[in-house]
Amino acid sequence: MNPEDARSRIQNRSGKTFLGSRKSTLGVERDIEISDEKRLTHVLNLGPTGYGKTQSLAHTALQDGYKGHGLCIVNPKGDLIDEFIAKLPEERWEDIIYINPGQEEVASVNVLEPYTEGMTPVQKENQKEIIVSDLIDLFKRRSENWGDQFGRILEILLRAHIDLNIKNNESNTLVDVYRCVINPDALDDLIDRTDDLVTREQLVRIREDITSYEMGPLRRRLNDFMMNSVIRRFIDGKGSVIDFREAVNQGKIILVDVQKGEVGGTVSEIVGSIVITEVWSAVQSRVTQPVEERQPFYLFIDELQNFVGEESNFVKILSESREYRLGCWLSTQYLEHLPVKMRRSVTNNCRTKICFNPSGSEDEHRIAGMLQGVEKQQLKALGKYRAAVQKPSERSYSSATFFSTYPPWNVDRDHVDQIKKRQTPRTDTDTDIGLTPSLGQGTNAGGKKHAELLEKAKERLEERGLQVNLLYQTEGESKPDGHVHLPNGTAYLEAEHTTLTKPAKVLQNLRRAVNNDVECIFVVEQGNAAKLENIVEDPVNRNGDEHMDEYGTYSYYTTDGDEFTDIEQVLDGEYRIIEVGEDSLAVHEPGESEDEESSIDELREKDRTVLNCIQNGEDDVQKITEATSLENHEVNYCFRKLEKLDLITVEKPEGTVERVIDGQKRVFEAPKQAALTDQGKQLLR
Repeated sequence: MNPEDARSRIQNRSGKTFLGSRKSTLGVERDIEISDEKRLTHVLNLGPTGYGKTQSLAHTALQDGYKGHGLCIVNPKGDLIDEFIAKLPEERWEDIIYINPGQEEVASVNVLEPYTEGMTPVQKENQKEIIVSDLIDLFKRRSENWGDQFGRILEILLRAHIDLNIKNNESNTLVDVYRCVINPDALDDLIDRTDDLVTREQLVRIREDITSYEMGPLRRRLNDFMMNSVIRRFIDGKGSVIDFREAVNQGKIILVDVQKGEVGGTVSEIVGSIVITEVWSAVQSRVTQPVEERQPFYLFIDELQNFVGEESNFVKILSESREYRLGCWLSTQYLEHLPVKMRRSVTNNCRTKICFNPSGSEDEHRIAGMLQGVEKQQLKALGKYRAAVQKPSERSYSSATFFSTYPPWNVDRDHVDQIKKRQTPRTDTDTDIGLTPSLGQGTNAGGKKHAELLEKAKERLEERGLQVNLLYQTEGESKPDGHVHLPNGTAYLEAEHTTLTKPAKVLQNLRRAVNNDVECIFVVEQGNAAKLENIVEDPVNRNGDEHMDEYGTYSYYTTDGDEFTDIEQVLDGEYRIIEVGEDSLAVHEPGESEDEESSIDELREKDRTVLNCIQNGEDDVQKITEATSLENHEVNYCFRKLEKLDLITVEKPEGTVERVIDGQKRVFEAPKQAALTDQGKQLLR
């Protein structure tokens, strides 16, 4: 058959699927087909690479596309999906859901979100079972040594998180499961949120009976998911971007492009397996629909051996899916590549079998036994693009048929990349790992809120192109919370949360930066910048009365019984304050940077008030505070800003000054004095 005739067969919209053609002994060519309805009892497609197996799959999927059926293709190699898109009719392009973890834009899927709307408790439990058993099978396939204990712990954690997603409408992901394995605090939090008494008790047993050392093997096995950034982005969507239930019921076309050569074997296997689980979960959720509303949906899997194991749900899929109107087309090179249980299941449950030349396989005898009236030697004599098909029959005996697959036809592919890009679901949520960095137990490590504030700051700063490293601190160490790499050097990052009620801690953090001759970037929650500024600009407790200076009485701030007395040192420190909100970052004190410098045009009313005071001879902090309503720290801030703008000079003279405090003369060190520069004088003219 020539390519154009083949094309007309593939573009048919009848209730038949055309597989290929054969010539009679008289030279008459006729088509070999199977009814679409009988494909719901599944097709097994066997044969080595290069013989036409994948082309046969592509032609069948295209026929479903032309008929308006919903389908899913999982493809781990070659350009099958590109060919499919290129030949798909334009009216179906909008139905495509393209998944390729190798792209910059990755559609996220939360496999722990089952479809349970309208279900009975028993039906919901079945949905959980689908997810849990498939995920455990996936982890097991990725592990050389899998112990029963690992499986039990993982099952308990998976069930607990799925329960919370169902009952509390939460959005826990596999990353949250991983967090419970590596962080006892996360496990404690899970226990607190779990209402089911049995599940809660099992979690408590894990917490109390399993040591961190014993959790090590499970932790290492989960690393396949968490250490790979591509997989993390795919599995850590707090809400799945793709609604598989909607896709199945509305006849969408799900294309899973997981080519090993592009994304690697691990990513290919994990992403493909998760999508298969999602499709089966969505199809099985049709239990709540009347039978007559269940439209056919077809699942095509190339290289089946990459996506199934002994414990996967595929045995159930093949035995139960006809009830839910799911038909599978399963391709593999050799039966021997499949686990024993799966091999038995596909042999018994795939009622249609298409076999290409099995030469070199240990399956020759077994395959010949599946094809009635066909000898092993006949199979071994098959050339490329020739196959035998055993179709389901109502009769007890129906011979297999030899046929030639349809040849491909050429088509323009210029539009394929554009369609793939347009039909890739966009992830609205943050697809980073979602784990808060472990900051250790050092003196500056802080608690949970402190860590969350740091993580927000890191995220917001990195959005602005800065590199941020959060530092791990062992017990007894005292480091800054992090390093911020600026164009002109490295600054210390300090998150101030509970420390705002402990001013000495804030001042110690600033002193650490001063001692190392670096700028200090303080991070506070929205609305707390002024409070921090008060501490830094006037670093003594004005409510105390142990000491006195030109501004009044004061005491030193203390921490752990020790007074903080390095006042002059921190007053000379370079710092800026950043307020961090849920989705925002605001620089409270911009300081000096390449991109954001103060300008004379930005002078505030306070700055001009200070300039006028200096012009009138009120040239130090106390004189200005007495003449205005400004606080000490506000005047100090203005001094710094005006000096940077070259409007004033600030000096600290030697000697002392006399001031009247509470009606008494007192002697103090001479305070900093300001004088207008020529530019400042010119500004005030």
